[in-house]
Amino acid sequence: MLPQTLRLALRRLVRRPGTSAVHVGGLAVGLACCFLALLYVADEQSFDRFHDGAERIVTVEQEMHFGDQTMTLQVAGDETVQALRTNAPGVEAVATTLNETGLVRRLDQPEGVPVEDLRFANAAFFDVFTFPLVAGDPATVLSAPNQTVLTQALARTLFGTADVVGETVTVERTGFGLTDAEPLVLTVTGIAATPPKNTTVPFEMLISGATPVATFDGTAPALSGGNPTYLRLSSLADTVRAHAAIDAAIAAGEEEDFGSKSVVTLPLLVDQHFRGYSSGMAGKPMYLLLFSAVAALILLLACINYANLATALATQRATEVGVRKALGAGRAHLALQFLAEALLLALAAGALALALTALVLPAFNAFFGKAVALSAVSPAMALGMGGAVVLAGVLAGAYPAFVLARFQPVRARAGLGTSGRGGTMVRRGLVVFQFAVTTVLLGGTLMVAAQLSSVRSRDLGFRGDQVVVLDLQGEGLSSRRTVLERAMESVPSVVRASVASTTPGGPRMSITGSAGTDDPEDDFPLEYVQADADFQAALGLRMTAGAWFDEDDSGVVVYNETAARKLGLMTTDPAEAIGQTVGEDEVVGIVRDFHFAGLRTEIKPTMFAPVGDFMNMTRLAVQIDAQHAGPALVAMRRAWERTVPEYPFGPSFVDEQFAEQLREDRQLGQLFGAFSAIAIVLACMGVFGLAAHEAQRRSKEIGIRKVLGATVAGLVARLSSEFARLVVVALMIAAPVTVLLARRWLEDFAYPAPLAAGPVVLVGVGVLALALLAAGVHAVRAATADPVHALRSE
Repeated sequence: MLPQTLRLALRRLVRRPGTSAVHVGGLAVGLACCFLALLYVADEQSFDRFHDGAERIVTVEQEMHFGDQTMTLQVAGDETVQALRTNAPGVEAVATTLNETGLVRRLDQPEGVPVEDLRFANAAFFDVFTFPLVAGDPATVLSAPNQTVLTQALARTLFGTADVVGETVTVERTGFGLTDAEPLVLTVTGIAATPPKNTTVPFEMLISGATPVATFDGTAPALSGGNPTYLRLSSLADTVRAHAAIDAAIAAGEEEDFGSKSVVTLPLLVDQHFRGYSSGMAGKPMYLLLFSAVAALILLLACINYANLATALATQRATEVGVRKALGAGRAHLALQFLAEALLLALAAGALALALTALVLPAFNAFFGKAVALSAVSPAMALGMGGAVVLAGVLAGAYPAFVLARFQPVRARAGLGTSGRGGTMVRRGLVVFQFAVTTVLLGGTLMVAAQLSSVRSRDLGFRGDQVVVLDLQGEGLSSRRTVLERAMESVPSVVRASVASTTPGGPRMSITGSAGTDDPEDDFPLEYVQADADFQAALGLRMTAGAWFDEDDSGVVVYNETAARKLGLMTTDPAEAIGQTVGEDEVVGIVRDFHFAGLRTEIKPTMFAPVGDFMNMTRLAVQIDAQHAGPALVAMRRAWERTVPEYPFGPSFVDEQFAEQLREDRQLGQLFGAFSAIAIVLACMGVFGLAAHEAQRRSKEIGIRKVLGATVAGLVARLSSEFARLVVVALMIAAPVTVLLARRWLEDFAYPAPLAAGPVVLVGVGVLALALLAAGVHAVRAATADPVHALRSE
């Protein structure tokens, strides 16, 4: 019986290629969205799970409390690490590591290769993590100072081959270094397979943590002091013993990295991706849920479209149902027949969805920064995709199968077999749901766009479109910062150049600020920036009192207004702070508050001090003539290559770096925009199907009205008004939902844009116009048809 049912279903689908194509296309789009969501969720949840025994690897974290503020750090000091190795029996291995950036060179080549993930690691690194080695012994590759493990990709970049064990390379640290520090000379002792992207411990090269490096006080092993620490446990129950060892070290007063205001935790490595260490939308459970929910809604809209179109065309099958029932077919058999058609269409849509997924996967990977591939889909993922196809077929076909199977033979033969008022209400309810979802998506897109527009139009307190930033993180670059500054200032169209430890949108360093009370709970993080005498003019910062420090000044500081208030230097008048001392430094100026980071966070208390010999970060901010930006960049490149040809030239504008802080929100807006476009197409298809059904159901009514003198315009208005009412109901439901969701999203911004009625009204008008356009096609066709054809069947 089943083969015959499938054969009949296939025959009917082939006979109606146009209708079948519409069904398959809609379901394919919905399934493609579902497949992409499944791939995204699977990749997000796969982070760090490829290690053997990954569920037994934990990290050491401490939560630092400053009054009502909490800062989480991944760090453990030497005493804690030693205590974990000797006093925690359940701890199998302890790996300490520190990620930096650097420039790697072969001894015979002066040009450096930038390395974004240069990681110092102790000898136990490969005992905790099971990254595979292509060459070298995991037990010894990092056991002695000045040893390094390169990935295959980096080895080929440097040497043209991965067979380089025994070769020598030099490394210049760029993440944190000292002026005039000697490059590290390292021997390659191992080659690692390039780590997968779904790791929170990435590396391009590993350097032995015992390697001596230059510090402010002299020379010390690279991993001395507090560093990120990972533990491999015999079982998760041993977390208690690890905690006890840490608590004992703290109680003995041996561990300075943990203070009385710290709370030590040991979270799982496999949870680290979701603990706020990722940028953009990655690692955010809220976006994981949102992406999945919206993709599921899109698939549901596609299934609703199938149901609407199938039931709208039900009258064309009324005779078939009547004849088959008269010949003895039961409801169950008929329902199975119609459900089989839906499943066959879903299978065809699934195949097309796979092709669509493969087509958009490169753009998907670029958008989310991933490297997922259909060829690497696991059996469980393949089963999930197959389940989604079957579920789509059942959801899409269940209601049409029920409607068609319950036709009465006599009514069907008389052409009265279509569903009655109940079925009509169901279809209308589905259309309302479609447009409500579509309106929420479109409204969300416009709300995100409005917030981003507010950011672009907001006075950020600095001039970013005329300032080019050059990173001088290399130890050799930092020592030649004065020469580079003069070289840039000699370029035509360059107004001035300034050396600083950071610029808006760049990395920031914090120290502890004191509010002047004896209560340590009143302490707060104070952002610390070193800058030269031209920094304020180059960035266009505005002074509210005093003046910026001069080139030769020392023992002086400038605060922003927020810091001056937190330090108790002023109440309302910034001039109150001038001349006061904080520690040994005299306050010479107060700068107007400006945004260093995105608008999700409040402006932080910030302290500016003159450039010193020690800078953990160094940047050259070059103010250019905006009207000659192109020629200025070309000339700056030439000046750079004349001065430091061994370093790559990598300019970026301050406003671009600042905008990177909002990448997450731009991604959200683009994602909502793509989903909204799909949803509006599917919703209009649903209206198109319902309009076809209504026009067919009311053909005799329309014929009679035309005979009695009704005009085409009047008939079109009568037929379209019903759909207008449905869309208005959808808008009334969607508007408050959109506002509530927008308010919840804007709560994460310290400076949100005000909610306005304009985007909601614009979405409402647009959705209504599109719905009327989709319905008007059938309304015009029905109103202009010859009434004789509609009435002749009577």
